[in-house]
Amino acid sequence: MRNDTITSEGTLRKVGRRRFLGLLTAFGSGLLIAAQEAKAGLFYSTKSVEGIPQSWVNQKGLDVLRYANYIKGLKLKNVTPYMVLKPHFKTRGRTTNSLPPRHMWSHIAGTLRVIDKLAARLNSPVDDLLSIYRSPQYNRAVRGRSRSQHMQNRAVDVKFRGVSAWTVSSNARKLRNAGLFKGGVGRYSSFTHIDTRGHNAEWGF
Repeated sequence: MRNDTITSEGTLRKVGRRRFLGLLTAFGSGLLIAAQEAKAGLFYSTKSVEGIPQSWVNQKGLDVLRYANYIKGLKLKNVTPYMVLKPHFKTRGRTTNSLPPRHMWSHIAGTLRVIDKLAARLNSPVDDLLSIYRSPQYNRAVRGRSRSQHMQNRAVDVKFRGVSAWTVSSNARKLRNAGLFKGGVGRYSSFTHIDTRGHNAEWGF
């Protein structure tokens, strides 16, 4: 009986230690993300950016301008901050999308550069960036995949003016084959999905 009691106490102590370590790890991760977000937001200007309406700033705060200035700093020739931020104000039902967390802002740079190159290659302006970052809640509302690259702020669904999705996706794969990026290319009937996940994937072909 005594041995059983000692064993139970030992087990409880082990569980207690594991729970404590788990909480400590979660707390540390939370602090790290908070620090990353604070650092990301610290260096971006809150100056007004051409095309960004004040109503957006009123709705979501100064991070709208910080993120717009970050996008502006990428010096893209065919993609504007307005184009990039617009999908973050979309609503599906009662769910409104949000800006990406600050520590994810830099994730989108590679994908936007691919789209910028595509516009030059196709000699056609970007018609619409339909979807970029999706918050988990918004992703569920639009029935996105549970591990969607949109939730990592690495994906863009794009349309080019006067160019079919077949042509866009074909040229995106050519850029990928040339080593410009590693990521996903998905062809849909009216738009093309492009992401920079770090390994190649494709669908819809």
